[in-house]
Amino acid sequence: MLIIDCHIHSTGSESIDTILKGMDSAGVDKAIIFSPYPSEMRRTDIFPKPKSGVTRYMEFSYPDVTVEKQREVIEFIASLQKEAPDRVIGFVWLEPRLKDAVQILEWAVTSKEVRGVKMIPDHWYPYDEFMYPVYEKAEKLGIPILFHSGILFGFKDSSRFCRPVNYEVLLSFPDLRFALAHISWPWVDECIALWGRFRSYTIRELGRSREDIRMFIDITPGTPLIYRRNALQKLIAYGAEDYMLFGTDCRADRIEYAKQHIERDTSILRQIIGVSEETVRKIMGRNALRFLDMKL
Repeated sequence: MLIIDCHIHSTGSESIDTILKGMDSAGVDKAIIFSPYPSEMRRTDIFPKPKSGVTRYMEFSYPDVTVEKQREVIEFIASLQKEAPDRVIGFVWLEPRLKDAVQILEWAVTSKEVRGVKMIPDHWYPYDEFMYPVYEKAEKLGIPILFHSGILFGFKDSSRFCRPVNYEVLLSFPDLRFALAHISWPWVDECIALWGRFRSYTIRELGRSREDIRMFIDITPGTPLIYRRNALQKLIAYGAEDYMLFGTDCRADRIEYAKQHIERDTSILRQIIGVSEETVRKIMGRNALRFLDMKL
């Protein structure tokens, strides 16, 4: 069975040997790996040390977010991908408020061959108008965006910016593939309802088929174990099994821990919810190929 982990973080210090060893140990065939956030990198953690005091709308939670660091982290993830292009799928963690973010994104994709974008709304809303050129560029380049959604353990008090309904604006970008991470926990029902809105819009208003829905749902925890069965069961009952993406939130130097996630989620799907093997294969890897517009 093809296993694609759609949610791996890097710190900027990993080697490709460590990454591939962890993937082999866990049984992960391919992994979407995010570049570090373009702030002062902490080589032992995903998030930098936050600034003190209150962070206001459109202010940065972390210090020293610069264009130079944005380019640096793109170079890093591009180099990892280049060393193992059949297994590592590099996504740039883009800070869209930086000057020339759109041009940087185009450079990352066209010159560095980055395959997608990761973003976390840090004191900005996904429907803010300054985001529209970013969406338009990603749509034109044909690359997907994976957004954080749900409670946010980082970026100070930014959770309110990450509610799933804030992403309804993406109806206006009908060819943009995107995913909301963590099933938007604790707003799981809102996330599922939003997917239903995109399903309805695609079929009824755009006149396209069900296979053309552009919203995917990244089932990376997020959801604590006591909620997980219920969340996955709701997604499948609502008909979203073709749009669920397996992920772990592991660090790139610790991908071996993904094995526990694989065993747990396949057990929930097979033994507790009782889905077919075809559905398990979709969720664990094949849906990600469609999200990425990739072929085996």
